[in-house]
Amino acid sequence: MSKKRIKEIAIQHFNRLGYEGTKMAQIAEEAGIRKQSLAYHYSSKKALLLELYEEVVQEEQQFVRQFFSESDTQTLDQQLYTFLHEHKNRFLTHPNVAFMYILSFITPLEVHDFVLAQYRTYLGTLKEELAAVFTKHPDIRLSPEEATVAFVTVMDGLDVQLVYETRQSYEQALAITWNVFWSGIQR
Repeated sequence: MSKKRIKEIAIQHFNRLGYEGTKMAQIAEEAGIRKQSLAYHYSSKKALLLELYEEVVQEEQQFVRQFFSESDTQTLDQQLYTFLHEHKNRFLTHPNVAFMYILSFITPLEVHDFVLAQYRTYLGTLKEELAAVFTKHPDIRLSPEEATVAFVTVMDGLDVQLVYETRQSYEQALAITWNVFWSGIQR
């Protein structure tokens, strides 16, 4: 059994059962190995979660960089709106992404500081990329920093819809908030 498969199973368990409900014995059983074999790779559930979370944050940082690099020929509104749609799709179709966001909203006390620090690195990357995008568009009425804060705030509100509500509530909230956001940053 590869570590990659163990991680896939663990993320499924964390997403479905939460940190407290996830049991190493269940992960081992589903992976077809003994709990002692799992302990060879991960001494504890906390160690497993920490490694997973760090890797997932790095994957999402890479996605953000790649997205903005590859979409730089789009208009500003297309680029930002497409990012929000792609963000939603990744949450719904990539268990790793759901894991990252759910854990950032519902953080067990045992790993709180680590998760917060890792999530802040992700936000730092997102904000850097957004500020660079807004810098290329002097036709907006906000500074790049202000526009970045506004966009991240909209995205945070939409993430609440993904974590606690449904895809439909996300799309409804996006339709409303996008118009307010886009109207608010234009000259």
